[in-house]
Amino acid sequence: MFHLYFGAFDIVLYLAGLYGAIALSKALCDQMDEAEAAQTETVAAPQVAPMQTIAPHLVAPAAKREAVGVRVSAD
Repeated sequence: MFHLYFGAFDIVLYLAGLYGAIALSKALCDQMDEAEAAQTETVAAPQVAPMQTIAPHLVAPAAKREAVGVRVSAD
């Protein structure tokens, strides 16, 4: 009897979870449809920020070089 009770309880939980997932997805889809409909009602074009120009005189900094002496000897 114990297994039958908890087996039925599991089935009820699975069905409740499935119903909850379906209800949540329907609510999200309805909300997205309403947002899309509200967005299409406003015909105003989206405003875009103007492009900013970059100064042409920018140069990458040069690495400081040190004199290195190499000596090779043949024995």
